[in-house]
Amino acid sequence: MLTRRAAGGPIVYFDNAATSLKPRKVIDAVTRYMVYSTANIHRGNHTLAQEVSIAYEHVREKAARFINCSSHEVIFVRGATEGINIVAAGMNLQNHENVVGTLLEHHSNILPWKSRCGYRAAPLLPSGLPDPDAASSLIDENTRLLAVTSCSNVTGVHVSVRPWAELAHRHSLPLLVDAAQSGAHHKIDVGEMDCDFLVLSGHKMCGPTGAGILYGKEKYLMKLTPVFLGGGTVSLVRPDYTYELRELPWRFEAGTPDIAAVLGFGAAIDYVEEIGFDAIKEHMSEMRSALDDLFSSITGIRLLQPIDTRIPRACTVSFTEASGTFPPDYLSRILSDTFGIMARSGHHCAHPLHDSFGAKGSLRVSLLFYNTLEEVSYLGDALKKVLKMTGTA
Repeated sequence: MLTRRAAGGPIVYFDNAATSLKPRKVIDAVTRYMVYSTANIHRGNHTLAQEVSIAYEHVREKAARFINCSSHEVIFVRGATEGINIVAAGMNLQNHENVVGTLLEHHSNILPWKSRCGYRAAPLLPSGLPDPDAASSLIDENTRLLAVTSCSNVTGVHVSVRPWAELAHRHSLPLLVDAAQSGAHHKIDVGEMDCDFLVLSGHKMCGPTGAGILYGKEKYLMKLTPVFLGGGTVSLVRPDYTYELRELPWRFEAGTPDIAAVLGFGAAIDYVEEIGFDAIKEHMSEMRSALDDLFSSITGIRLLQPIDTRIPRACTVSFTEASGTFPPDYLSRILSDTFGIMARSGHHCAHPLHDSFGAKGSLRVSLLFYNTLEEVSYLGDALKKVLKMTGTA
């Protein structure tokens, strides 16, 4: 990807909050399965089936170590959205019940709840972090769960999960954490978080699309009604068609999964761990400082969330052209076609959050550990030229 050229120069990829680039190690793992090892898992006793089944379950063990849990608490899903829907559907929520979340959430951590019961969102503090005191006031006898993101896909703020776990457990409620934006640059430890459910998307941490994980504490997973039933989810179907569910985690994994994607996800975990979270944190901190300096120096734009260096943040910044004359889609296209910079425009699946900022959409730049200071500087030069072209600088 990074050898491609656009607008007469190399591609600058600043859309990592949407999906990350895929390293050769991951691509090779996917290709190796398709070329040398194609077989279904858990369905046969021949050599290929056994080899792939063992490799598949090895990724489950690897994922469990990655987030610090037991392997039977890891359910493979297509991504964070599917994981949240499995929990929401499996809880058998009723119309009179409710889930408490925050204004910071992605649609995927709102709509699965709202479509089944009431949804109440805690507002944001001036820091851009959700207000746990306000969330506490929203909890009543009909509340079934708290749901919170660990990192915003719009403003990049990192949410400290432990206080939300303590709040949930004071009210004898489970906590679900949407960690889709955290896996590639923030060490996840579900034991330290003390969350009860967590979802993670592999494609945002250098893995293929189509593979992610739903983590759940055993006691809560056992309370969920499986959404999908069929091959692989039952240990017995009787002549009268009654059945017995399999043990965890397989009762939640119906049918043939995206085996290649899961094997690629395992390679992505290896890739991130080989770099190391200490090295990633150091580099991302340097990049965050460069972004702060850049956006503090540019006139003619409005940041959705003002810069506050006291708040831990990912390298994600969303903004609009200050006058409102030039929509984010227009600016995104100019950056792409004129400068080869790939940045995302839109509401980023967070309409309520944008409404709270009085914005119909925004232009978002989001960086990962393969981005460089030179690219940030190039972005600054490009933005200044674009704003000068539009007469807003």
